[in-house]
Parts: sequence; C-alpha cells; structure tokens
Amino acid sequence: MKNSIITFLFISLVVTVFSTCDHDTDQFDGPNLVDRFGEFQLLEPLAINRTTVDFSAGEDVRMTARFNKSVNFTIQLTGTESGAVKLITGFDNALDETNAIWTGGTTELPFFREELVEVELLIPEAGPLNQTGSVEIVGTKTYEGSLFTDFETPPLDNIFFGNFEFELNNNTGRRNDGLAAEGNWYYNFEGTDNVVPNFFAGLIDIKSTITGNTYAPIPTTVPEELYFNTFIYADGGPHGIAVIQFVYDSNNTGAFEDGQDATFQIAGDYPLNWVGWRQFSHTMAEVGMTEEQVSKIVAIRVLLISDMNSQPNPPLQVDFGIDYLTFTAGKPLEL
Repeated sequence: MKNSIITFLFISLVVTVFSTCDHDTDQFDGPNLVDRFGEFQLLEPLAINRTTVDFSAGEDVRMTARFNKSVNFTIQLTGTESGAVKLITGFDNALDETNAIWTGGTTELPFFREELVEVELLIPEAGPLNQTGSVEIVGTKTYEGSLFTDFETPPLDNIFFGNFEFELNNNTGRRNDGLAAEGNWYYNFEGTDNVVPNFFAGLIDIKSTITGNTYAPIPTTVPEELYFNTFIYADGGPHGIAVIQFVYDSNNTGAFEDGQDATFQIAGDYPLNWVGWRQFSHTMAEVGMTEEQVSKIVAIRVLLISDMNSQPNPPLQVDFGIDYLTFTAGKPLEL
C-alpha cells in the first residue's frame, strides 16, 4: 500500500510539472545553433512571380526562396542593355514579400529601360549558387518631381549654345550613344582651351520654355524644401569642372535675357574627377534663392570649365555629360 502511494505521488508530480510547463516561455535567447554552425541548404529555389513587368502601371516584381538557416543574401538585378543595377540585400531564412520586392528603381545609374533584366541570387557562404532568372520591363518606373529636361526631344530654340572661342568640338550636343542616364538621350560637352586660355570650354542656356512654361515648373516654392536634381557623367579626367547656374527673371519680362537677369549657383561647382554617372541634389536655399526667385526661374545654364591651374601645356581636353534635370519637393530624387 505504501509503495502504491509513493508511486501515485511521483506520477502526479511528473504530470504536474509537465502540465504546468508553458511552451511559450521555452523560447531561448541568442542565435539558433543551425544558424551559427549548420551547413547551408537551399530548401526552395529562387522563383520570380512574373516574366514581364510594367512599372509605369504600378506593378512590381516579387522573388521567393527558402533556406534552412538565416543568411546574408543579395539579389542583383542587371539591365542587359542599360547596364543599370539594382541590389536588394538582407539577412533572413527566406525571400518573400517583406524583403524581396523590386518596384523598378536602381541602385547604380543609369535608370533601367524597357529591356530584359537578369536576376541573380547571391549568398556568400553558399559559394556558387547558380540561382538565376529574368524579367522583361515593358514599362519603366515613373519618378516623382517636376522634370525640367531629359533631352529626349530636340530642344529647338529653347537651348542657346555658347561656343564662341571656347573650343567645343563636334561631339558636343545631344547624344544617344547608349550612355544616357535616363531614356536614350543626354547632353554632352567636349572641348579644350588650347587657343584662348580663358578658363571656359563652353555653355548652354536651357530656357524654361523647354518645359512648355514661361518659368520652370516646380513642386514647391519653399527654397528649403525645393530640391534640384541632375545626373552628371565624368570619365575621371582631372582638369574639368561642371558649373550649373539658375537664372531668375529679375526684370519681370517673362523671358530669359542674358546679361540682364540675375544668376545664382551653388558654391563649390562640380570637379569632374569620378568615372560614370553620379547624382547631384541640393536645395534651392543652398543656392541662395528666395521664394519669389525660385518661382521665376527662367533658365538653367550649364558650363564646362577647364581648370587651367591644373592643366599641362598645351591643355588637355575636358568633357562631361548631363541628364535628367528635375525638381523634387521635401527630399532629393530617390533612385
């Protein structure tokens, strides 16, 4: 009888302990051992939810995959014609709608075009993974802001070309050689100062009428909130400088009048010492313009300057490209 009582009490204790155990509180802190020491396994391969995408219609691209552990991953999307690159990175055990959606933007200029895009999943600790796919863009992303010009249409008399004695060569002008940051066209400057060393190589005055309006269309008149954005292409040459000026209709004639209207420019200019396209964004408050002045921008002037203080003798050629001049409100243009 005594042994039966002891056995009954022991079983009751075991049942009580296990029945009162709260599984929700059994979670442990710290990384999963598999995450730290387990060998990577691909449980579900890379999948892409569509074969074509129209970003202009609000569509997106979603990618999925599943792993046995959380890992650092990169999804690299590369335009086969433009060379544009979008990188999506994270640390997780799966790709899904929370971490692997592409809405058409780019990480490295240029913008994507209507083209075939190669998709590759990269996981460093997995070594060669061979998880690839593709998607075709049939409509590109629509970016926010007010476009001033992207040079996609002939400017006609809305651009004044200033060569004078500045020695711009025949490569200066609208170009569609495959290098455009956006669309098919950009504006290229090339020139030297080897005849008249006057520090300039040329300029263009782009009148606001290129937008179809008397003054540049802007999304806000608050200079601190109004951003000017543009893309500039450089080849790494050490002697070129780009300058951008904003022309204000100071005499209220409703037209650009060289030598009469006031000009403003951001301090520091743009030394052309990098390779490829680069975005530049700044507020119009940094330029020093008031609310009234930004509401009457009648032209944007773009200059190519040869830095004669650094040039050898005779001076070397300088050049740069410019594309997609646009204004945004509240923040710089997001790629």
